[in-house]
Amino acid sequence: MSSRTLSTLALAACLAVTLLLWTPGTGRGQSSSVADLTAPVNATNCNPCHARIAETDVVGLRFSHGNHLLVECVSCHVRAPHEAGVTYRPVMDTCFSCHGLTHGAQGILAAGECSDCHTPVHVLRPTIHVKDWAAKPHATFAKKAGVNRCMMCHESVKDCDVCHRAKKLDVGPMPAIYLRNLPVEAVREPVLIDARAVPSMGQCVFCHPDVDRTANGRIIFAHEPHLKRDYKCEACHDTFPHVPDRTIIPTMSSCYRCHSLKHAGWGEVATQDCFACHPKNFVLIPPNHTQKFITGEHKDLAKADTKLCTMCHAAAFCVPCHNGKKKLANGQQSPVVLPADHRAREWQPDHGKLYLAQAGACSVCHTPESCIRCHFTPMPHPSQWITIHAAKGYPQQDCTVCHKNRETCQECHHSNVTSNELVAANCIKCHPEMDTDKPTKIKNIPLAEHAVHFKVAESKGSPYLCDQCHIGYAVARVMQPSSQTQAHDLRLCYDCHGNLSINNQIIAPYPGSELCRRCHEDLNI
Repeated sequence: MSSRTLSTLALAACLAVTLLLWTPGTGRGQSSSVADLTAPVNATNCNPCHARIAETDVVGLRFSHGNHLLVECVSCHVRAPHEAGVTYRPVMDTCFSCHGLTHGAQGILAAGECSDCHTPVHVLRPTIHVKDWAAKPHATFAKKAGVNRCMMCHESVKDCDVCHRAKKLDVGPMPAIYLRNLPVEAVREPVLIDARAVPSMGQCVFCHPDVDRTANGRIIFAHEPHLKRDYKCEACHDTFPHVPDRTIIPTMSSCYRCHSLKHAGWGEVATQDCFACHPKNFVLIPPNHTQKFITGEHKDLAKADTKLCTMCHAAAFCVPCHNGKKKLANGQQSPVVLPADHRAREWQPDHGKLYLAQAGACSVCHTPESCIRCHFTPMPHPSQWITIHAAKGYPQQDCTVCHKNRETCQECHHSNVTSNELVAANCIKCHPEMDTDKPTKIKNIPLAEHAVHFKVAESKGSPYLCDQCHIGYAVARVMQPSSQTQAHDLRLCYDCHGNLSINNQIIAPYPGSELCRRCHEDLNI
């Protein structure tokens, strides 16, 4: 077998062992999404937040976890890496447990030259080595901490003993070698976080004692006023903030769920002042707002996510340009921008229901002032509208522009009559049209259908009650019809009309098509 084949087999075996060692363990019994922040360091506790930990991000240091996969994590990480807002990296002592160590016939376990791990930009002289370190400072440090750590870099015979003898210091020879040792951390109670759980302060404070500290200089934020209002963490953090390879922070859109929101009588929920959340030197104009973006390219982004624009721009900002009344940065006059569907004939009668369905971005161009040019009724309705709209006497034709389906209105307007008797006295107060002598001549068909049942007490023995036919205030007890198939759901009607009682008598007259002919004389049925 060739040496090349042997090398290949050795590499394959090494990789196999590596994969076995790198398979996430169970730690103290937690699942793969749970990390124990006080347990001995292992892959299971790193994976929920770190997808890739191969190369170091420390400037001046050469390090790869990939070269150390056969070494237990705790060999270098003698304590948990994250706690109290600090990231604890392995100290150099742990490196010297292997680097530069001669291990019998195996020779040196790992290279011990400085340049093997440190790049030229790294300053090898420790920061505690002040200018006159070789005089009294180093002696004071050695007396307090011992000299063992000095031997990681210094050769005692030529670096220490020669100088000590020359100065006739009675300190004796320094240790010939560095004695490798590792600190022992006390076992602590588990502190678990679950990356799949709902975010909470209890999940954060172990690593982040100051949860309001932001390092990017772009945001001014404090959790306290939000916690005082009893907001839950998931109101802003809709997913756990730390996922493999990145940190998820709330977007500005999520802030605008409250900031600038006017909530009925409570007024503005939270301020929309930009500098309440951004420092004064923060540049508010996004870097993508170039001249090309402003003069035309922004339309694609606006169509894709209108909310992104309306966080900063109100209708008054957009309308002058879209109406062709503004000179652009390129010197040209802005074109008139009008959506194609606004030119369609059916736009005017249909726009109300589209607005209610939030099918569009009306607020980009339209303000309440632009709506009341046509509507006497304030559009959109102001705060506390439900409680005040009846007393204002607004024209009904304004209502029907948007409220094509009256069930929403009926649920409220009929809520106090649901168990009333279906008699004229109870209905004509609000619907005088129902007092017509021949109910079938009432133009409003739903009112006619109700009115023809006013005088059933003579034959039935008692009036109908509203909730005998309606399970809600406006919803019939049977399936409602589709407007594309038929005008009425006659299944409910034929429960009585043409049906026989237990005495084999017709409960109500007009069976079959006779019921239809009462109102429709030209059906040719």
